Amino acid sequence: MTDAAVSDLPAESRSLAHFPLPLLAVPLGLGGLGLAWREVWSLPVSEVVLALMVLAWVTILGTHLLRAARHPAAALADWRNPMRCGFVGAASIGMMLSAAALTPYLPGFARGLLLLAITLHLGIGLALLARVLRGEGSAAMLVPPLMIPLVGNVLAPIFCVPLGLATLGWMLFGVGMLLWLALQPLLLGRLFEAPLPPPLRPSLAILLAPSAVGALAIQALGGPLPAFLALYGLAAFTFALLLLVLRHMLGAGFTLGYWGFTFPLAAFTAATIKVAPWWIGLGMLGLSTLVIGAIALATLRLALNGALLRPH
Repeated sequence: MTDAAVSDLPAESRSLAHFPLPLLAVPLGLGGLGLAWREVWSLPVSEVVLALMVLAWVTILGTHLLRAARHPAAALADWRNPMRCGFVGAASIGMMLSAAALTPYLPGFARGLLLLAITLHLGIGLALLARVLRGEGSAAMLVPPLMIPLVGNVLAPIFCVPLGLATLGWMLFGVGMLLWLALQPLLLGRLFEAPLPPPLRPSLAILLAPSAVGALAIQALGGPLPAFLALYGLAAFTFALLLLVLRHMLGAGFTLGYWGFTFPLAAFTAATIKVAPWWIGLGMLGLSTLVIGAIALATLRLALNGALLRPH
C-alpha cells in the first residue's frame, strides 16, 4: 500500500487496536546499538542513542498498555497468536536495556529496574512454556521470535555484573543457554518442514543473537576465554550464513519484521569489537549504525503516515 493510500484510509480503519506488537523490538535494536557505541566512544553518540532507546521503550510500551486497556480483545489475540506471542518478551528486554543505559548515572534505580525486568521476563517465559506443557501450544509457535522470551535470559548477566548481581547472572545464563540448546534444533527442524511466511523471514536474524550475546555474557561473568571464542565463532558462522540468505529474508519488502535484524546485528558488533582488530570492529559499528538508522527512519515514515494504526 502506498503512503498516499495509507493516508486516505477512512478514520474507522485506523485504530489503536492495530498497533503492532513487533514494535516492541525497536528499543532492542536502539539499545544494542547504543551499548555497542559505549564500547568505543561513550559520548556523545552512545548516550544519545541510549536516551532515544529509553524514550522509545517508554512510548511504545505505554502505547501497548493503553491499547490493552482500550482494546483488550486485540491485545489478547496477540498473546494467543503463536507467531506473534514471542514479541511480548521484548518489553522486558527493553526494560533490561533501559537499566543498562541508566547504570552509570543511577545505579540504585537501575538495579531495581533490572530486577523487575528479570522478574517480568521470567514470568513471560514461564507462561509460554506452561502453555506448551498444558497441550495448548502448537508447531506454529516454532518461529525465531519465540527465542526472545525464552533465550533472552542470557542477556541479563551482562547487566547484572556491573550492579553486583553476578550470582544471579550465572543462574540466568544457565536458563537462557540451556533453553537455547533445546529450542534451536526445534526451530531448524521446523524450517526443514516448511519455510517461514515472507513477513517473518527477517526474523531469521534472531538466530544470530544467542551466540553473540552468550559470548558477551561469558566475558562479563569472567568466564574462560575459550568459551567466549567458541560462542563468538558460532556467531561469526551464523552471521555468514545469514548473509548467504539475505535476499531470501528481504524478499517481502520492508516490514516491521526488519527490526529482527537490529539487536542481533548490534550484539554481534559488540562482540566483534572485543575480539577483532580495531578496524574490523569500527567497520561493523558503522554498518550497524547505517542499517539500524535506515530501519528506524523507514519505521518513522510509517508512523507519520498512520500505517501503524491500520490492519496488518
